Amino acid sequence: MEYTLTGNFLEACDCTVICPCWVDDDPVEGHCTGFVLWEFTGNGTESKIDGLVVTGCKVVSVAIHAGKRRDSSAPATSMIYIDVSDCKNKETTDEQLFQALRGTFAEHPTKKGGGIGPLAELAEMSGTVVGAEPAMISFELEKDGPADKNEHRWTATVTRTRTNPQEPQAEPLQDLLIHATGQPERFDVDENQNAKSQPLELSNTALTYELQAQNPVTAQAGDELIINVGALPGGNINVKGRSGMRGTFHYRYPAAGVHTGMPGEEAPAS
Repeated sequence: MEYTLTGNFLEACDCTVICPCWVDDDPVEGHCTGFVLWEFTGNGTESKIDGLVVTGCKVVSVAIHAGKRRDSSAPATSMIYIDVSDCKNKETTDEQLFQALRGTFAEHPTKKGGGIGPLAELAEMSGTVVGAEPAMISFELEKDGPADKNEHRWTATVTRTRTNPQEPQAEPLQDLLIHATGQPERFDVDENQNAKSQPLELSNTALTYELQAQNPVTAQAGDELIINVGALPGGNINVKGRSGMRGTFHYRYPAAGVHTGMPGEEAPAS
């Protein structure tokens, strides 16, 4: 598999401080429920999987884990949601796009299973993936905010449309799977909630490498976090005042100048 995937990500969970996963520590209260949202913007270069353009698509991974994610005795359990409705590739079917993203984010082998490339690190973090389904995913920034996008309030929502089996001819049902809101975290805010400092940032952390963050990630103060994912044990939460992170990502395999040995490909000059 070859891929170049770039864009924006949002991570939010029910930890009450900056998520300990960022420093490879145990979660608050011994367990964590949260999600990562990837928005493939391209950022100047089309996002592709085996040559298939997926710019405009979005993926969300909802995960539950106890203890360190890389501890084989307590692996994470994840559910993947995929939205291809805004993909810029109009020459490919939605099913082809869905299957490409499913293979990349839900079925990619871990390093322990012989996987290579940055998505093998991500697969290890995701643990056991119980399923992958189509959904509608939105990630919106406030319209009237500062010029710097990192300063904006945000809203992330994931919904699923399904048919009522008791009334198949009726209007489809809308299931709310995720709803989260938040804003950049600051340590210095006055009594009128006016910021007196820049948002907090982190660099060179455990998740920096697994999420392939390209710049320091910005800490987020979550206002509301609702997760309703019945496929996961304990996948239903409704909390306020929790943590999150925002940043940009870049997954690429093979790395620039690396020869994969594929037929017809020339090895780089030594």
